[in-house]
Amino acid sequence: MSSDAFTLAERPTRIGKARVAWTVASLIPAIFLLVLFALSFFAAPEHDDFCIATEFARSGLVATVVNLYNQLSGRVVPFVLLQIPAAIASATGISVVLAYSLTMAAGAIAFLTGTSFAIARTRPPIAGPHLVFLALGFAAAVVGATPSIRDLLYWLPAFACYVPPALASILILGECVRALDRESEFSARATWAMVIVGFLGALCNEFTGVWLVVMIVSSLSARHFFGQKLQIDRHALIAIAILIGWLIVVTAKSNSVRMAGISGSGDLARSLHDGLRVSLAGLRRFFRDPAIIGWFATVAALSLTDQMRPASARAALLALGVTVVCLACCYFEYFVHAFSTGGPLVERAQNQALIFILFGLTLSLSLAIRACRAKFRWPRGLRETDASHSAALPVVLAVVTAVTLYLSPTASLLRREGSELYPYWRESVARDSLLSTSREEVVVVSQHRWKPEILMTADVSIATSCVASYYGKTKVVPVDPDP
Repeated sequence: MSSDAFTLAERPTRIGKARVAWTVASLIPAIFLLVLFALSFFAAPEHDDFCIATEFARSGLVATVVNLYNQLSGRVVPFVLLQIPAAIASATGISVVLAYSLTMAAGAIAFLTGTSFAIARTRPPIAGPHLVFLALGFAAAVVGATPSIRDLLYWLPAFACYVPPALASILILGECVRALDRESEFSARATWAMVIVGFLGALCNEFTGVWLVVMIVSSLSARHFFGQKLQIDRHALIAIAILIGWLIVVTAKSNSVRMAGISGSGDLARSLHDGLRVSLAGLRRFFRDPAIIGWFATVAALSLTDQMRPASARAALLALGVTVVCLACCYFEYFVHAFSTGGPLVERAQNQALIFILFGLTLSLSLAIRACRAKFRWPRGLRETDASHSAALPVVLAVVTAVTLYLSPTASLLRREGSELYPYWRESVARDSLLSTSREEVVVVSQHRWKPEILMTADVSIATSCVASYYGKTKVVPVDPDP
């Protein structure tokens, strides 16, 4: 039997072993995510949540959105999402604590679904068994590196304002880069999907609309540079939808009222300087994070061994363009926050920057390595390795992923506070039961004895009037917990 025939006979066995290896490797980020997603059921409403719930009980969904738009800010989509726990509790009769937990669990699933879809769209049509590992690995890297896991997964006001627009941003960026890389056009379905996603994303906060318009304009410019069909009409349709959503947010009169009451806001020169200083500090932390390092190592290894996409010298220019767009957009977020609040970007808003910059640099790294494959001669063994047929590669990457996720800030925080999570949840449930069943107009409520940073930052002593109003009490009196 010839060596070629022997190799062909051996191929199905190699593929089968590789699939098993990739499946086992996928368990590493899957378990990490499962543990942290399960903690969503320990999440409990805090001060802002009770204020929104009270407004919903008093005015209903639409009127609450209108009131908040006129009094607080123009963030329409978050105002709708913030009312979900109260709406569930009202419709089903379950406690608001359970409704809140279910809402955050659904949010965690939406986060994983959105990031996985974005990763999948950037891969070849038949990406091989490592696609699940990649999708789970990206989500795990975000969760591991987040500056605040609570704001990312367990506190609805933070999640609603910054996670949905982050997902909208990576979906549209991925679609633009995918079309440019493959020299393809926006289909009618993809165009309308980006119109809807872009419009809703722009309604989430003050800077996402600018991000999305920059991406669309950059896509059109890149098409002109590379000599591809421009599709001006479809780019314009997407951009117009985004601009409409953004204008709804920024023209709300409540924005100027809020800024007028914040000391230090509106200083252009200082905002430009502080935005650059704080964003560079954040970028340094980003590149030093173990979860980020492990993720980029994974992307580099898979890009080097990806035989399904041809090497392309043109990909280098596309990689550079994506990097510039992502860095510019993230700086703009830091600048806008400094200009509107007078302070550095808060951790909940940093989560949006983290998701976007990690996704963008993932695309850039993959494109850059493909460009290098076209320019340089790599060792034959590496050049002929196919990620979908290798059983050794997933083992190595599983070890790298496990070590870097274990060393991540989120994992360290979980190890430190793990014993406090269940007692905190028990206290939250007991408090809700007391306030729901007590017939007293003035209720004395014990503050939390257990205060895990993963799940909370403020106790019942904040916004007691909202808590009292939601439960139909005249007053809630917080006291120190029993020793």
